[in-house]
Amino acid sequence: MLRNRTAALFVYCALAWGGSFVAIKVGLGAVPGAPVFFAALRLLTASVVILPVAAVLAGEGDRWIPRSHGDLAVVAFGALFITGGANALLFAGQQSVTSSVASVLFSLNPVIATALAAVVIPEDGLSWNQVAGVLLGILGVAVVAQPSPSTLGGAHAVGELLVFASALFVAIGSVASQRYPAEIDTVASTAWSLCLGGVLLLPTAWLLGEPFSLAGATPTFYAALAYLGVVATAGAYAAYFTLIAEIGATRTTLVSYFVPLVTAILSVAFLGEPVTLALVGGFALIVCGFLLVNRRAIARMVA
Repeated sequence: MLRNRTAALFVYCALAWGGSFVAIKVGLGAVPGAPVFFAALRLLTASVVILPVAAVLAGEGDRWIPRSHGDLAVVAFGALFITGGANALLFAGQQSVTSSVASVLFSLNPVIATALAAVVIPEDGLSWNQVAGVLLGILGVAVVAQPSPSTLGGAHAVGELLVFASALFVAIGSVASQRYPAEIDTVASTAWSLCLGGVLLLPTAWLLGEPFSLAGATPTFYAALAYLGVVATAGAYAAYFTLIAEIGATRTTLVSYFVPLVTAILSVAFLGEPVTLALVGGFALIVCGFLLVNRRAIARMVA
């Protein structure tokens, strides 16, 4: 029974996050010129759903409320980097790149996190295999992005850079959070990070001159927002952390490499976006990089 539930949670995360890139693209078309405002709505919608859930999951006591300096640091890093910053960059980047390209570039974040951890946490130094894995991941990004002098200043290149920066922000937030001992429940810290991240993005959108209006929003936009906030954020995060508790972080991270496959299928079916040879090849290199970076942990899993 537990194995069936674990498989169901894994599939749920892959489907939910795979569909999120398509939902972002759909929603952006309904609120042009307001990607950060749209990102804020996603986070705030999710926080309204997941905060009560976090309070229930934490059980008796107040483990769902951040109190210590470590708790506050984890929530702050989560809000600035993992939720707020990453979503703002991702939504802005997806204005000019396809859903599939965005999902592949974003899938690099576990590889980046390993490289950053080796710099920030001395005992997590990289082996030669891991160095090769990081380089393969970077090569995969280059294959997907296909940079050239004629395209470096174009909107597509800027969009790819923003999505890559989004993956970098997730990695920075994840590594930085590990340096602070926290007593708060993991789902609860994520819920507060979603809430704070959404609140911080509202003035950011205002400073960027984005319109705070949903006058032109269609039912499709609200469906996309509901999907992003409830299914792909509140539900997926709760499922993700449940998986970590059941099968460990390394196995759970593997879900990141099923997400682009789901996105590719959905983007072709609903948006008519192309899946190019460069996209497939770059994704394969990123997956190989991940396997090299986590070679020992994966070997223990299959032993």
